[in-house]
Amino acid sequence: MSKNIIITGGAGFIGFHLSKQLEKKGYQIYLIDNLSRGQLDLEFKNFIKKKNIKFIKKDLKKKLKLNIKNIRYIFHLAGSVGVENINKKPYQSLINNIITLKNIIDFNSKQNNLAKIILFSTSEIYSPLIKNNKIKFPLKEKNKIIFENENISRDAYYVSKAINEKLIQFSKIKHLILRPHNIYGPRMGYSHVIPELIKKILNEKNKKTNKTIIFSPNHKRAFCYIDDAVDQIIKLSLNKKIKNSVFNIGNMKEEIKVIDLAKKLKKTLFRKSKLIRGPITAGSPFRRVPDMNKTQKAIKKYKYTNLNNGLIKTLDWYLKELKR
Repeated sequence: MSKNIIITGGAGFIGFHLSKQLEKKGYQIYLIDNLSRGQLDLEFKNFIKKKNIKFIKKDLKKKLKLNIKNIRYIFHLAGSVGVENINKKPYQSLINNIITLKNIIDFNSKQNNLAKIILFSTSEIYSPLIKNNKIKFPLKEKNKIIFENENISRDAYYVSKAINEKLIQFSKIKHLILRPHNIYGPRMGYSHVIPELIKKILNEKNKKTNKTIIFSPNHKRAFCYIDDAVDQIIKLSLNKKIKNSVFNIGNMKEEIKVIDLAKKLKKTLFRKSKLIRGPITAGSPFRRVPDMNKTQKAIKKYKYTNLNNGLIKTLDWYLKELKR
């Protein structure tokens, strides 16, 4: 039987790194992306030339028709993401994320052998609980999900993911729900906190600005390097005994304030950078650190990439990329 895998959002950050590791295991991988946010860059173009990789440009908001048989796993990462993008189109983003999953479930339901669906949810699921002081840290998967009466545009993202979690559970299809927490590394675009800070500090170094404003400076985050995240994802997803459950993906060991993260980057990028504490970003949780005990128990002993080493690898990639 063929070892076929579908990865939606395959041109994106996690999707691309995930596909690279699965390709090494000999799977035939079908990457689906509409390229609304994913990058058709040189790195991706070279990757999809491999014989067991096929790229399919497709809009998942439309009914899914694919001539692919014997699919073992569907990793569903596609959807509307990014705070700026969600804030501009909250209603559309909410609908997009729900419809794309529904189309994936409908497609899978028509297969002779149903694939295991790995749904990528979000750490934002916990945000209302954090805001209302109804949760303890680190954040456990078993916490209840709540919706607030008053909405801000950013809420459309976590609401869509919460609905999707219930959608996959009610479908009765074998699945996993994964909640990534602040994953970082090479090729993650520029809309995440680390590449945003890199770009800001370099702009100051190149005299495009005379200071670097740090938003939500005292908010704490626990960052997880992409290789560690992908390893967790694969070990959980390919384990036949693990199904119909929720797992955090991340690293709970090195929590850091955003301002201290900026100071780390400043040392490497531009020591004279003038870091200015800015306002709190609307909707940003003051702390985010996952409880990884459930995940670590499932995947056994695990050694994480420490933040300093992960930042060095990330900086090396971005500095080369910005020189192109």
